[in-house]
Amino acid sequence: MKDLIHPNRRQAMRLMAAATAATPLLYASSNVEAAEHTLKLASLAPPGSVWFKAIQSVARQVKEKTDGAIAFKIYGGGTMGDERAMVRKMRTGQLDGAVVTSVGLGDIDKQLLVLQLPLTFKSSAQLDKVRGAMSGTFDGILEKQGFARLGWGDVGFNYLFSNSPVATIADAKKLKMWVWDLDPVVKTVAKVAGINGVPMGVPDVLPSLQSGKVDAFLNSPYGAIALQWHTKATHVTNLKLAVTIGGTVVSTKGTWSKLSDGQKDIIRAASDEAHKGLLGKVRKANQAAIADLGSKHGIKAVEPKDFAAWQKIADAVRKEMTGSVFPKALVDTMRGHL
Repeated sequence: MKDLIHPNRRQAMRLMAAATAATPLLYASSNVEAAEHTLKLASLAPPGSVWFKAIQSVARQVKEKTDGAIAFKIYGGGTMGDERAMVRKMRTGQLDGAVVTSVGLGDIDKQLLVLQLPLTFKSSAQLDKVRGAMSGTFDGILEKQGFARLGWGDVGFNYLFSNSPVATIADAKKLKMWVWDLDPVVKTVAKVAGINGVPMGVPDVLPSLQSGKVDAFLNSPYGAIALQWHTKATHVTNLKLAVTIGGTVVSTKGTWSKLSDGQKDIIRAASDEAHKGLLGKVRKANQAAIADLGSKHGIKAVEPKDFAAWQKIADAVRKEMTGSVFPKALVDTMRGHL
């Protein structure tokens, strides 16, 4: 098995916030009253997490290189609401930017989720190659919606966790599978595969696993352990089903529009460096979690059988979503870079 993560909305916020309950959830990079401009960013991740630290690093570098002219206020731990609330607040000017997962990106424009089509990528290196080649396309999509990207901060590959061995699609059809109610790709997968999907928000997953309402879920090794979902799973299918993306974005209106080109370049350079480091740290965390699943938690890896059947479902999902959710030209371009 290889790496994955799924930093999921409020449930992730609860766990991480509990671990940092004594830590202030607002970070200011400098004396904001003395700054010429102050950028307000929000995140579900609390201080101490790798995502929050990445933005702190950007704030410190920008403060130094602009002689304090630009300050950052970073609201952590979901104090500005869930990702949909953050996107809404960016659109209305209450926030300048946010660290978001696929939910936030999809709320800006669902085309950004094309990278999450199932069985598209076999490795992080392949994802990096394709996304790098299409960065101009994705930045253009964001720009049309009034946003700019500061960096990618996704969390890796999803695997199928369950309470019984799942080697085939037929095995999966026996499950009561959690389906994230805000993820159009996962909902389409469940429909096409004929899986008994149970839609719900992230905060309801652990209680539903405990009660038996659901007995299977998609997550990364790191995400499953962090959210304690792994305590209700006995098996994990050794197949990278899809990647979960994320990133840091800013509204091009408001404060960002008042910055000089030179100031924007400073922020972009600092952000690019910090987010590259973030991706590396998250991927290492997933590698460690993969080892822990078996050695520390006793979860058994199941090798998938009849890969052609799994691929058939993935192909059917891609065909159904092409032309409806994702423009055909966008899907073709992505596949052309594989």
